[in-house]
Amino acid sequence: MPTILSKNQDYSITKIEIIMLKIPYPHPFRIALAVMDCAQNIVVRVHDSDGLVGVGEGCPPRFVTGEAPETAFEAAKLYARILLDKNPLEIDARLAELERFMLKNSAVRCAYDLALYDLLAKHASLPLYALLGGTKQVVYSNRTIGMDTPEVMAIAAASFVAGGAKSLKVKVGTGRDDDLARVRAIRKAAGKGIAMRLDANQAWDEATAISALTAMADYDLQLCEQPLPYWNEAGLKRVREHSPIPIMADETIFDHHDAFRLAAAGAVDYFNIKLSKSAGIHNALKINAIGEAAGIQCMLGGMSESLIGVSAGAHLICACPNIALADMDSPFHFSEDPTLSGVDFQADGMVTLRDTPGHGADVKPEWVERSEKVEISV
Repeated sequence: MPTILSKNQDYSITKIEIIMLKIPYPHPFRIALAVMDCAQNIVVRVHDSDGLVGVGEGCPPRFVTGEAPETAFEAAKLYARILLDKNPLEIDARLAELERFMLKNSAVRCAYDLALYDLLAKHASLPLYALLGGTKQVVYSNRTIGMDTPEVMAIAAASFVAGGAKSLKVKVGTGRDDDLARVRAIRKAAGKGIAMRLDANQAWDEATAISALTAMADYDLQLCEQPLPYWNEAGLKRVREHSPIPIMADETIFDHHDAFRLAAAGAVDYFNIKLSKSAGIHNALKINAIGEAAGIQCMLGGMSESLIGVSAGAHLICACPNIALADMDSPFHFSEDPTLSGVDFQADGMVTLRDTPGHGADVKPEWVERSEKVEISV
């Protein structure tokens, strides 16, 4: 059994597989920023000289991270050449090299980050949550309702609640009156006692946000995520000061530097940590630490990750008590499942971790064969 302490100078990364994972949706999923009909994610599989493989995933949406699947695939090749023949267990050094070589590209760097943490946990023969110092627990995710007419969204809400969901995330963003009608219909369909979170995905201006959230105060909303454009940090603070509903930062917060600014300004009540924004676990831990120090709870969110990214996120939650909320139901948006193993994610939002080393998820061999891919080796 390999151990971390036995590693010598000959231990290294020998090969990296890069896979473009294109996963279809059964029908288009609409948010204020875009309409999506598939996910196009970057998966990397990092092989070491001991024969172990670490697996990671990043989701590069143009409208959030500024990446595109095509550019992300090319960036992944460049990053691979930086890592080859180096010790993968020196995670801080490896990730610093990637950031120095080429800034941004947070989703691609996330894929490498998750793969390196997965590989480290496998060498330690520990599940990832244990490697991170956490405690195994059951995690509960919300179920997400894409933007549509109030009637269609209400039907989706009733279906999720009937299936056992305990919390709902509601996409809004076409205007105060439209969005108020959506909230009203969904609360009526879901009933009392079901947690409801809004996500405006930057669609409102300050006046609309304050007016809409004031009008929605009677519908028992837990929070509103990213009501304003990502750049308007001062506006977020003003909305928070006038809103009866707590405010969460999403597209405004990518890394720990953003977290520090938002916390110092008193601009928001919650941080939404998404691994594809934070470039993975390494920075996510820093964001959470700043939030915890500032009295700001976090949510572990997601974009369109498969069970690879979702599994890594669930393990992170178990290591960070300050991550109090979870929005990780993207695998339920897909018409096909490209993954092997990982966490056990039920339709009611209940996520149960396994005790296998690492995060436990990988790509099905048949999906590797059918996908665009490249191997880069020493």
